[in-house]
Amino acid sequence: MLEPILLTDEQIREFIVNGYLVFEPTVPEGTHEACYGRLNEIIDAEANPGNNILPRVPEMRHVLNSPEVRGALLSVLGPGYLEHPHRYCHPLGPVRDIPSDDEIEHRLRNNCHQDGYTPMGHPRQHYMRYARIMYYPQDSPVELGPTHVIPGTQYNRGLSDEDRAYTLPVAGRAGTVSLTHFDVGHAAGVSLLPRHRHMIKFIYMRATEPTEPTWNCQSTGWERPAEITAPHDLELTWSHQWDWLCGRRDRYASWANIEGDSSSLTQCLADLHGDQPLSRRLDAVRSLASLGAAAAEAVPALIDLLGTDHQALRVEATYALGRIGDPALSLLVSALEAAGEQADGHDAPPAWNEGATNMEDAAQALAAVGKSAVESLVQLLCAPSEWTRVNAAFALGEMDSHAGAAVPALVEALGDASHRVVRTAIDALGNIAASDSQADWIDALGRMLEADHPSWHEEASREWVPRDQVRINAATVCARLGPAAHSLEAGLFKALDDPCGHVGSFALNALQRLETPTATQAAMDYLWSQRWDASIDGGRQF
Repeated sequence: MLEPILLTDEQIREFIVNGYLVFEPTVPEGTHEACYGRLNEIIDAEANPGNNILPRVPEMRHVLNSPEVRGALLSVLGPGYLEHPHRYCHPLGPVRDIPSDDEIEHRLRNNCHQDGYTPMGHPRQHYMRYARIMYYPQDSPVELGPTHVIPGTQYNRGLSDEDRAYTLPVAGRAGTVSLTHFDVGHAAGVSLLPRHRHMIKFIYMRATEPTEPTWNCQSTGWERPAEITAPHDLELTWSHQWDWLCGRRDRYASWANIEGDSSSLTQCLADLHGDQPLSRRLDAVRSLASLGAAAAEAVPALIDLLGTDHQALRVEATYALGRIGDPALSLLVSALEAAGEQADGHDAPPAWNEGATNMEDAAQALAAVGKSAVESLVQLLCAPSEWTRVNAAFALGEMDSHAGAAVPALVEALGDASHRVVRTAIDALGNIAASDSQADWIDALGRMLEADHPSWHEEASREWVPRDQVRINAATVCARLGPAAHSLEAGLFKALDDPCGHVGSFALNALQRLETPTATQAAMDYLWSQRWDASIDGGRQF
């Protein structure tokens, strides 16, 4: 296997800003033609094979194992990244009746969306924890309806009509691959041609907290990329993401070099008003961030922007509050408590969607504040409101190892009757403590592989029940742990037979990563029994 081709500094900066990259993989001759022909046969003759698309078209492994794809994933997700069991072929059939220009525009805008997580909901995250590969086995000119991307929307809590106007087609030759932030907005194009169009997506997940750049890094200094297709300037957010990916303990290291003028505070507050142009309001937010704690007076005004204002302004305000730090703590905590009280008026939190969950901007801001917010968030894990507890667990998880002091409280949260709290706490523990192999929390994690509760059996989404997702999250964290999960080997072996296939898939991955002879043998035995012979079809049975 060829060495992975890592991304450059410029490509990483483009990815942070725009949310996508496009490239062509190096594969054996004839790979794309073979994939395209086989996909045509499958889509014409049978139901979409869903997660089984890869064993049905095994030639696609050459694409996924190419030095370009592996290098790109290693660059943005770090070493030991996980492949999610969800894969899907998105086909467009041959077109007979050509739609009008107005119909094309209408369909394209209606197709715009941010993907949901599978099988059930998961919080959207600004940090690069999930990535998606989209593969096009055929020549994909705009007329064939390739996926369109909406640059910069990976930090959005939804898509607006304004966002839908910025779609760009990912057109290219057969074999074109796009790497996207999982939450970036996109849309299926509209085909005008009488032939098949296929796009196959694969999902990957980060296993470890960034501790250093994992791309071909020549400089850790933040710079704006030359190619910016995102419509709004979010440089505070972009530099924060860069510092996180670089593994810096101070996620505002790049912004610390920008000195603010305290005499401009009054003018900045005036410029925040909604009657000012968006660009001016964004400039004011960044100026306040450059003041750090000296901008404490601006905290109420910045919090007023959260949750309701323009998407770009909200995300920049989120990270400005994180930069201001401790002076913002009490009001951000109050905002989370208020959001919880409002959610308590419903059977389930309105913001919790079993596709993808948009967490409170205040939770994102508390995560950006960092270590000094841990104690307050730990207290919120005991809040009477389920939604507040969920957001507190999420914010702690976004801090990674900075929130190490919260591990005991998060372990206790695994006993919460709310599956939403439990699922979020498991994820948070995986982010915070994945490098701590001696902690008692691993035993608690092992118990979650078989966790159950009377209220976790009601169907929540797509024939899945909450119990399934709790166990999936636990198995996923076990896979992230690698050899540190050695004490859970027996539980992982048992989890292979869980009635939920995703649990078994992540348990299998965890067993592979234990690197013990018994775990490796168990994994190989399981894989052998599950092997799919892609050469068998309706005419050939053996």
